[in-house]
Amino acid sequence: MKSFLLFVAFLISTGLSAQDLSIFVPDVFNSYEEATINFNDGTTIRGYAKITFNSSIKFKVNDDSKPDVWTDLMLKGVIFHGALDDVGFMYVNVKNHSMMQLLEVIELGEISIFADVSSNWVSIGGEFNNKPENLDMRTYNKKTSYTFFFKKESEKEAIKLFGIFNFKKEAIAYFENCTQIVDRLNERKYKRGDIIDMVYYYNDYCAALD
Repeated sequence: MKSFLLFVAFLISTGLSAQDLSIFVPDVFNSYEEATINFNDGTTIRGYAKITFNSSIKFKVNDDSKPDVWTDLMLKGVIFHGALDDVGFMYVNVKNHSMMQLLEVIELGEISIFADVSSNWVSIGGEFNNKPENLDMRTYNKKTSYTFFFKKESEKEAIKLFGIFNFKKEAIAYFENCTQIVDRLNERKYKRGDIIDMVYYYNDYCAALD
């Protein structure tokens, strides 16, 4: 997972905003994948799941069973069991959103990182089409875009990745109790593309200072 984050950090540092990042990921939005759903009461069920467009989860115990639809009213989230790694999604309160958002879990700690995932079919010519059954004979790629959010353990809501123009000011305020990070921001050793490294550093060395 950390190698993936280093790749994402590289893309951010080259000038792309988090909203513009597009990478290929396992498709959990259009097909059922082996998964475990986690209920709010702590119980779990293993079976097959996929994520719908409105942040609900369709789940069935086996391939032949009829799927049920679950939301944050009953679930904490879902873990998809991939061939190489597990990928978790969790319901999170996000600032300026009235409903809980189902976000991919990147890092859990005193500061947690989540990603909002959306996918599109993209043609070589740059045209977008969200439904594979509508694709013509041209070549299309399935791409998934990420928008990153951060949530402190002491806060109820996650916030969006800091903006480009006021990044330094917002980052210093966010990491104010970690002098090492603040110093590196002031010395320009940390920039926007290092935000994920900052969170790892905070969780490893500064979290106990709260």
